Order: sequence, then C-alpha cells, then structure tokens
Amino acid sequence: MLDDAAEAVLRANWREGTRRDGTPFAFTCPSPRRYKHQWFWDSCFHAIAWTHIDRERAKEELRTLVRAGRPDGFMPHTAFWQASPRWRRAPLYATESFRGDTGTASIQTPLLAVAWERVAEGDDAFREEGLEPLAAYARWLIRERDPDGDGLLTILLPDESGLDDSPKYDAVYGSMAHWKPGYARLVQRCRRARWSAATLARTTDEHVEDVLINVAHALSLRALHRMSGGAEWAEHAARTEAALVERCWDERRGLFFDLAGRGETRVELSTWSSLAPLALPGIPRDIRERVANEHLLNPRRYGARFGVPSVSMEEPSFRPGFNAYRTWRGAAWVNTAWLLIGGLRSLGADDEADRIARGVADAAERSGFREYYHPRTGAGHGEHGFGWSTLLLDLPAGFSPTVGVNPSRTS
Repeated sequence: MLDDAAEAVLRANWREGTRRDGTPFAFTCPSPRRYKHQWFWDSCFHAIAWTHIDRERAKEELRTLVRAGRPDGFMPHTAFWQASPRWRRAPLYATESFRGDTGTASIQTPLLAVAWERVAEGDDAFREEGLEPLAAYARWLIRERDPDGDGLLTILLPDESGLDDSPKYDAVYGSMAHWKPGYARLVQRCRRARWSAATLARTTDEHVEDVLINVAHALSLRALHRMSGGAEWAEHAARTEAALVERCWDERRGLFFDLAGRGETRVELSTWSSLAPLALPGIPRDIRERVANEHLLNPRRYGARFGVPSVSMEEPSFRPGFNAYRTWRGAAWVNTAWLLIGGLRSLGADDEADRIARGVADAAERSGFREYYHPRTGAGHGEHGFGWSTLLLDLPAGFSPTVGVNPSRTS
C-alpha cells in the first residue's frame, strides 16, 4: 500500500534532537543519504504529508522551521541542525561565511503560511502561535526582496525558487548557473553584497523576479489573511497577483514568464513555473483556463502519462531522464502535480485533476518514493525514500488555493 510506504519514508527520515546551542529541533530530512539538513519548502510539504499520519509531528516540523529564523523575520533556505556542511560542500551553500553558520542567508519558495494553515486545521492555538512569525516573515520578504516596490519578489540565486537547474535560468546566469563551476562565484558575490537584493538588483543582471516564487508568496499572503483577518495581507496578495498579470503574462503564448536583470527581460521558456499562477484564484479565470487547456492538459506540452513535466515537452531543453546535477529539465515531481492539481480543481476540472493524481500514483507504485520521475515512462530517478514525494498522500483532494483544507477532503 502506498499509504504505508509513505509513512515508512517519513518516519525513516525523521530527525530530532538538540543543537549545540541548546535549540531543540524535529524535522524530516528530504533524503538521509544526500539531503541531511532541513530545507524550507521540503519541510512545508513534509508537514502537509504528516497531517495524514501524525499532526503533532507536522506541527513540530513547522516550529523547527521557524526556530531556524532570525529576529528580523528572515527564514533560511537550509537549516543545519545536526552538523554544518562538509568542507567540500560548504563554499556552495549560500551562507554568510564559509563555516560556522547554522543556516543559509538565502530564501526558498515561501509556502510556509500555506502549510501552517493546513496543519492548524481545527487547532486555534497552533494557528495563533504562527501569526507573529508568519507576519514577520512576510514583512521581511516584502521589505528585503521587492527592491523596486512593484509587488514582485526577486531571487538572487536560481535555487532560491527550488528549481535549481531549470533551463529557464541558463541564459540569465550563464557561467554562474547552478550546475556550472561559476556558481561558487555567484554565491561569493552575494556574500560581498551582504545578501542585499537592493544592491544586487541595482548593480548586476543575475537576478530574477520569478513567477513560482511570487505564486507561493501570494498563496501564503492569502493564507495569512484567512488565519489572521489582517487586511494588509489580502492587499499585498492582490498586488502581487496583479503584477503577475500585468508584467509576466504573455497574451500571445498564454504563459507567464520570469523577468530577469535590470532590464526585466522576459525569459520566454515554457517550464511548469509558467503554469503555476493557475493555482491563484486572484488571477482572472479566462487566463487560468488558457493555461490549463492550452498547456497543462495539452498532450504535446505537459499532458504526460506520469505527472507533470517540469519543462514543456515541446522545448528543445526538455531532458526528462536522470542527470546527477540537472534535475528540473523535464522530470516530473510530486509537488508540481500537487500545486497544479489544486488549480485545476478550482476550475472545476476534477476529472483531469484525478487523472494527473493517478499518473503520479502509478509512477510511485512502479518506482517507489523517488526524488523525481520520467513523465513518459514512470521510471524513478534521483534519491530513494524522498520525503516530499509522500505529498502523494495529499493529491486526491488535499490542496485548495482558496481554503486551508479542501472541503471535499475526507479524513
């Protein structure tokens, strides 16, 4: 049974203890062999999966994520609870210095409020517990990562979106792309600028107003508004959604594209990030229907048998097979299906959402809970026992972009 196998993965990857400074931790590592630390959006997905098994562990996962943050509201992409990165890897982690850091100075896809709202279902005390750190984090992002004040957050490194080596970043980062040796120079440049998005956006072109990051930001702002009732969060969400339509939407191609560099040049390459605004109810329905019908459900583009390809199958850069360092170039990931299925359900396309969910389940039945899958064959690639692939537990009816828990979900 997939449910039992998913629970076994989550329990095997669970880590808890006390850091050297006395701070307690309890989290799910993505994969014991390769990914030993706590990653931001991985933990959001792990917590949602844990709600199907042990809600107390889901709460501790998110509390640990918050403990990794700073008093000013910042929360890191990666938190090092048990040990710092080994010396060979340390220069490539986006830390403030080369050693001694307890986490990175970079961000990652900000889905925390979405996960917190889901975990807090029926628990007012846990919901209230999250309001202050979630608000501080949202304010930090708005203050520090929207240097031009247009409502769109900026990423400095390609991996801040979670899509480390997506081909959409190749032309933007060039020799400093995530999978090239020059990436270490990019990290060092950010260190010299003290991770200031304002400084780097003003003086360099290797930065992106990323569609996926801003979809996650808007989703979390909406969740924070629902949990707190604070009007400011709905206003910020609406501003981000409007900016996505006004500045990232390509009417001719029916896709959303990132804006890169000081010239805010559109990166016109079709990846699943271009479909992500499907999950935002604040985006006009006719636009979301175009994204769904012309792209997500199109068998020549994203309508694959086993999940949703991370790059359109029509793109020359579509490479869905295994590569040790280049993993977002066509492979299907469970979290991708999870987000887009929610968008389909908001349009009433339940049959199509169910079809995608079944395809992902079929891949897991064939290959186990792998890091990612070949969208045409279902073959599993990357790590075994990969934590966020247990998000499969939530695919049938879990994610809804309009409420924390889909009313149709059964317990």
